[in-house]
Amino acid sequence: MENDKRRDIRFVAADDVVVVLPDKISKIGRVIDIGQGGLAFELIDDEESRWELSKRDISLWANEFHVSDIPCKMVYDIPVKPPPEYELFSFHIKTRRCGIQFESLTENQKGQLEFLLKTYTKGKI
Repeated sequence: MENDKRRDIRFVAADDVVVVLPDKISKIGRVIDIGQGGLAFELIDDEESRWELSKRDISLWANEFHVSDIPCKMVYDIPVKPPPEYELFSFHIKTRRCGIQFESLTENQKGQLEFLLKTYTKGKI
C-alpha cells in the first residue's frame, strides 16, 4: 500500500490464524497480516450479510489459542481476486479483503495479542 497510514509494524500471519466476526451467523476469515494496531483478512463474500463499516468486537483464533471480544472498526472492505484453488469449484466464489483497526484494548488483550504476534506470525511485512 503506497499511502499506508499504519503506525504499527505488521507481521505476516501464520496460515492457521483466523478472525471470527460475530453476527447472526458468525463469519470466519483468514488473517493476512496483523500488528498491535489492527489486521487485514480475507473471507468469502456473502453479499447478503456483509459486515458493516462500523464498530464491532471480533475474536482471533490460532490453533487452541484465542483472544475474544476485541473492539475494532472496519477501515476498508474491497473485492479481491479469489485464490486459484477456488476455480476448481463448479460455482463462482467471490472474496473480499478487509482491514480493521483495534480500539481500546484491555491490558489482558494487549498481552494476548503480543503473544499471538510472537507465536503465530512469520515475520515482518
